[in-house]
Amino acid sequence: MDSPTRLLRQIKRHVQSVTYSSPFYRLMLDQGEVPDKMRLSLPDPWPGDSARGQALIAGHPELFDSEALSCDLVNRCFLTHECLRDLRAVGTEIARRRAIALIHEWIEDSAEQWDEISWSPAVLGARLANWIAFYDFYSPAATHDFTGQIMSAAVRQLRHLENTTQASLFGLEATQAIKGLVYGGLALTDSEKAVGLALDLLLRQIETEILPDGGHISRNPSVLADMLRLFIDIRGALCAARIDIPHDLSLAITRMMPAVRFFRHGDGGLALFNGSETGRTLTFEATQTLSGAKARSIKQLSQMGYERLTAGRSLLLVDAGGPPPRPHDGQAHAGLMSFEFSVGKERLFTNCGAAPQTHNQWSRAMAATAAHNTIVLQDTNACELLPDGGIGQRPHHIQNNRYEVNNTQFVDMVHDGYWPRHKVKLQRLISLGQEGDELRCKESLFGPAGRSFAIRWHLHPDVKALLAQDEGSALLRTPSGTGWRLRLTGAGRLFLTLEPSIYCGEGQPRGTLQLCLSGKIGPQGGRVEWSLTRETTRKVS
Repeated sequence: MDSPTRLLRQIKRHVQSVTYSSPFYRLMLDQGEVPDKMRLSLPDPWPGDSARGQALIAGHPELFDSEALSCDLVNRCFLTHECLRDLRAVGTEIARRRAIALIHEWIEDSAEQWDEISWSPAVLGARLANWIAFYDFYSPAATHDFTGQIMSAAVRQLRHLENTTQASLFGLEATQAIKGLVYGGLALTDSEKAVGLALDLLLRQIETEILPDGGHISRNPSVLADMLRLFIDIRGALCAARIDIPHDLSLAITRMMPAVRFFRHGDGGLALFNGSETGRTLTFEATQTLSGAKARSIKQLSQMGYERLTAGRSLLLVDAGGPPPRPHDGQAHAGLMSFEFSVGKERLFTNCGAAPQTHNQWSRAMAATAAHNTIVLQDTNACELLPDGGIGQRPHHIQNNRYEVNNTQFVDMVHDGYWPRHKVKLQRLISLGQEGDELRCKESLFGPAGRSFAIRWHLHPDVKALLAQDEGSALLRTPSGTGWRLRLTGAGRLFLTLEPSIYCGEGQPRGTLQLCLSGKIGPQGGRVEWSLTRETTRKVS
């Protein structure tokens, strides 16, 4: 039997379908003036991908890297028309006509028929903003009749967005709807209702979701970066309309930009925590420029719960926090005390990343504790992962302390996520040496003897690994040829193995390797020490 919540949700969907699909509702949306053209130009400032644009023109979306990925991209493209940015990057007359064909196809197939996904506030807001932002690109190739069609369809969507955007929205869905209201209200109808509603929701979202350190309450670096770009777009639209920028919006952008930079590795991409992806370097560079914020570096996001340690060319990023609060935990992972490590532009240890939308069966696997560079107890998760996303049972006690001794930086962390089920507490003391050539860690497990544990180091796909004959160390080699040695010591019988792993940092799964140290808690508890040091005497062969 369905739960009461699920039953209410089904009833709500049915009522919405009947209401929004009715001829009377469509007639109501068609009431009022429709402009002949956009009242205000709000051009999109972000770089597109010309290769993807060429693939769309050629009718070969599989050129987006893989069939699975292309299905997701094309579906999102059809619903929100984000691919107009990629077509603009091509910039030819054929690209303009392809853009018009995509919009025309949506109008013919979906403009008169409501469905839950394509008419949801987030998707509708993104689509409406894209139609407006790229209007100057595709409109020179549009016929008079098509211009009338798109203006009518855009106004209809704006009115529906005004009717359906609610204060209960949060996260990127809320920001996408807000952007659609702002763009539509300024470029289509001069709607004080749309812009006023958008600004009310925006200020509420900033207050509840943007943390004092500039991080986002979801603890997802990708959400933080995407939301910052949307905030920059909204600010740009208000400037174009000569509307005073809310102080809270300006302050949020100023705080968020250093937080985004905090998560960037030397290769330009983001770290993989709590459902994030690496993203595109060009987009991040554009974000830095367009934000207008000072390019300052920070070492800690205390409210968001992360630490950044740098020495020489080495970078250590550590998840020192707990799961985000509900309802912002939909994409949260169980990677407590996990870390990522890179040197220059080369990533050595990386979490597995986020499952692509077309691989829902991978979502729980990518969110599992075992998919992160951390300690796993009894082959279970450090916090409960709910079937539909989100976190159930959570740790009660999470503590972290950062300090420095003799130019060596330390992060000391403790969590009790395994206590309710296994009566075990975990501690990790990780440090980065002064020159960045040595990473050290002490792992401590406090609880009953006999509990099994594993410590995992997931390697970036470009890193090669070889177990040493003594089975107490491993040799790693990066693409540049630099060698690193992982050494292990500890009480009891410990087994180091080299096993398959998955890397999902760039939108699709790639095969890679992981090092796994397995053992059991002894009578005096469990303790393992490991170090990663740069090989200077000889290259790894």
